[in-house]
Amino acid sequence: YHFESGPSLYSGFSIDKSPNPLKNIFQIIGEEPEWITYDRWGTVLPSGIKFAAKIGPDEFGSVLDQYGGPGAREEFENLMVRMGPLSDAAQALTSMALRE
Repeated sequence: YHFESGPSLYSGFSIDKSPNPLKNIFQIIGEEPEWITYDRWGTVLPSGIKFAAKIGPDEFGSVLDQYGGPGAREEFENLMVRMGPLSDAAQALTSMALRE
């Protein structure tokens, strides 16, 4: 099989306690594929600019500074604070838990 980054970028396959539904299915059937991990992904902006963006929050601020315009970094940081509880809940509640 071949999968694009999609949700796996956010919920991951390689960690044991992943909330990723496909990872959960592999765990149920007792299969553990070899996961390919990566730290960057190709990014294309609407303007056509292309670059490799580091996955995760560490370098994202500089991307926002360069391409996001005035206030983009602060807006994103505020969004992340507000999304924190929702993110925590989504990570804690796997798709399999919904079936129980």
